[in-house]
Amino acid sequence: MFRNRLQPMRAFNSFCVASLQITVFIATASQPIFAQIPQEQLVEQKKPIESLPAPPPDSEFLAPSPLNDDEEISPQFTRYFLGTGDVIGIFVEAPQGRYRLGVGDGITAIVQRFPDLSFQATINREGNVVVPLVGTVSLQGLTLEEAQAKIRAGLNRFVVEPSVTLALAAQRPPLNFQSQVDIEGNITVPRLGKVSVKGLTLEEAQEKIRLGLERIQVDPVVTISLFSARPVQVNIAGEITRPGVYPLASQTARILDVLRIAGGSTQTADLRQVQVRRKLIDGSVISQNIDLYTPLLNGGTFTSLRLQDGDSIIIPRREIGMDDGYDRNVVARSSLAQPVIRIRVLNYATGGIITQNLPNGSNFIDALGSVSIPNSDINDIALVRFDPEQGKAVTQKLNAKKAFRGDASQNVPLQDNDVIVVGRNLIGKITNVLSNVTRPFFDIQSFVNFFETFSF
Repeated sequence: MFRNRLQPMRAFNSFCVASLQITVFIATASQPIFAQIPQEQLVEQKKPIESLPAPPPDSEFLAPSPLNDDEEISPQFTRYFLGTGDVIGIFVEAPQGRYRLGVGDGITAIVQRFPDLSFQATINREGNVVVPLVGTVSLQGLTLEEAQAKIRAGLNRFVVEPSVTLALAAQRPPLNFQSQVDIEGNITVPRLGKVSVKGLTLEEAQEKIRLGLERIQVDPVVTISLFSARPVQVNIAGEITRPGVYPLASQTARILDVLRIAGGSTQTADLRQVQVRRKLIDGSVISQNIDLYTPLLNGGTFTSLRLQDGDSIIIPRREIGMDDGYDRNVVARSSLAQPVIRIRVLNYATGGIITQNLPNGSNFIDALGSVSIPNSDINDIALVRFDPEQGKAVTQKLNAKKAFRGDASQNVPLQDNDVIVVGRNLIGKITNVLSNVTRPFFDIQSFVNFFETFSF
């Protein structure tokens, strides 16, 4: 047997080798670092790891949004939930301390006196290498010293007191990559495969990836960051000029942006209780009320709640007769309301209807530019407005002369689709027709159509 042929060498081995010495070193490109160096002098050397590119400058959206003094935001609305289209960066490094072998590491083993047993190998996906005579040996998660002792113990069954020197010939590349969340909510992680992250926060996704890698790597240190947020589509409904679904740039997805894109709030909107709704991964829906009116009135800071894809914004209607000090003129003159209102002027003297586009927040006298003052009776003018609660037209008599002289009670704020009627005979005719209408108007459009088709 191979073992018996080696018996004459025992005396020489006993003389030369008083005790088994196992030399372990880490081979580097310049100078190896040997295991015999005292621990207090051993400074762990790591290969430089290529760093991920810096996250975009707008990545602060992971932090809580600033609030109004009396406003509290649910924690669910200060956290970013991953979804299809998000691009995240994953960086995995070894823990601090002694280096532990893993998939992709290349090793060199030198067996003194038996060069035929020396070998080089790369740890495979199962964490194994093939050792001559011994066969498959698992080195996953072992330090170099532990791996060296394991290989020596295996060879000791075939070779008398082998002296093994193990070196790290090639350190595995760092797990450093980017991945986009696919339509099913998954990302692809090397060595793990597909991992579902849909509906998870960055912290939750990071922990899930760490636990998965822990099965194939000892104590991995995982860091993930959001590099590119998915496109955002937000639905806005209620008292808004153009309700609907709007795509937004993810870096500017805020309530104020949506209001402006959707044409601004209507004059019947209540901006004190704007509601944001968000659907979570478990199917539940959470909501948050946002007060846009108070900072608008006081010149304060708006809540900078960042919207996410699929959010819904509901602009409630202000109850008629329940204004509670709600200043509609302040809202109308702000960028939160629709910028332009349309006013129609019916003048008996000119015998026609004129449509004017005025800035929101305009008053009664702003609409009189199209009225021929010398040829019109401006002492008796009617403002006709659609009342959505009653579904009918409401008429208010105004005196333009008093308004021009500074009478604020006559210079009333205008609303979108108001109708101004000039001329006593025309006012009487319209009032008579409106009083005999057998059914109320269906909506504002039917109210507008009535005046546009009215014959003098």
